[in-house]
Parts: sequence; structure tokens; C-alpha cells
Amino acid sequence: MDHRDVISGHSLAWFVYLFALTDCSAFKVGFSNNPLQRIHTFSPRYFERFDLHQSLVLRLDSIDAARALEAELKQVLAQACIDCPSWVPREAGGFTEWFGAPQFGLAEERLRSIDALDGNLRLATAADFIRNELIHSSAAFEQWACRQAQLVCDAFAYASGTRQPFEALRPLRDWLDACRYLGIPLFADDPHAREFVMQTSRLPA
Repeated sequence: MDHRDVISGHSLAWFVYLFALTDCSAFKVGFSNNPLQRIHTFSPRYFERFDLHQSLVLRLDSIDAARALEAELKQVLAQACIDCPSWVPREAGGFTEWFGAPQFGLAEERLRSIDALDGNLRLATAADFIRNELIHSSAAFEQWACRQAQLVCDAFAYASGTRQPFEALRPLRDWLDACRYLGIPLFADDPHAREFVMQTSRLPA
């Protein structure tokens, strides 16, 4: 299983998101059927790049509704459009719909007004949304983390102890750090697996 598979979407809903940067310089407007996967494409250290507690995710019932709301927000915010951050990888796309931070309140007000009209509490912070997604997939993640840790150990063994970086180690650290940041307990029923994974994640690379 690729490390991205453990965050595969399991909802038929669509979402409009406002992802605010931690440096308070800008925010991203967009829509997706998998906000966690989307924010991860911007940066695997998304919990450091974005203020997840300020960022918002609004659930909608269809792609048409999500597309229409995104278009509305882009029109309202057009004068505040700014360049995409330089650290967003080219393969992620999403180079448009970045806006200056002072306009975040205007976009937030629109999302909250829709949520108030609906009455179904569809609006959540990105922190709450992502935490729920990771908890939902925690069993699959634990299996992936054990396999990834074994790949790391094998790579170190075949490299004769050299301190070169290994592709398997970086994503393992990233996801463990995300779970730690969001307060998600892992391996509650298997302390030996937890120790193996955590020790492996601390190997030098």
C-alpha cells in the first residue's frame, strides 16, 4: 500500500476549504472530495505549513454546489489574489486561488452563513476534520507504519550503517508527527509495535 492510500477518502460528499497559512500571510480557497489528501499534496508537513485550527472545511452535498461556492468566493476575493507560496510543489497544482490573509474573515463569514442556514453543523476546523479522518483510518495506518518501519530497517541494513537518507523514513516521520500534533493515540493494543515504529522513526538519515 502506498503511504497515500491510508488517507483515501471514504465520503461521497464534497467540501469547500479555506486553508490558512501559519505565517498569517495568505490562505487557499478550493474544493475537494478529500480535503486531507488535498492539503497533503501541498506539503507533507501540512500541520506545520497551515494553521489547522483556523482553517475551515465545509461539507456540501454535490460537486456542483462545491464548485459554485468556490466560484463565488473567488469572485468576492478577486482583488486580494496573491501568488502561490514558493514551497508548493509543481505536481500539486493549486497555484491559483491564494488570497491575502486580511480577507480570510470575509471568506469565513460566507461559509458560516451557509452553515447557519443549513443547520446541520457541516462546518469544521481543518484540525477537527483531519483528526477524525486519521482516527477513522488509524488501523490501516498502523499496518502501513509497521511495514514502512521494516523497509527503513532493511534499508539501513543493506546500506551497511551509512547515514544516507531513505525514502521510506521521511513519510513515516511526517505521518507520525501529524498524528502526534493532532493528539491521535497509536498502537494502543500493541506496545511492542509502537516501540518498534517509534524507535525506527528516530534513526538518523
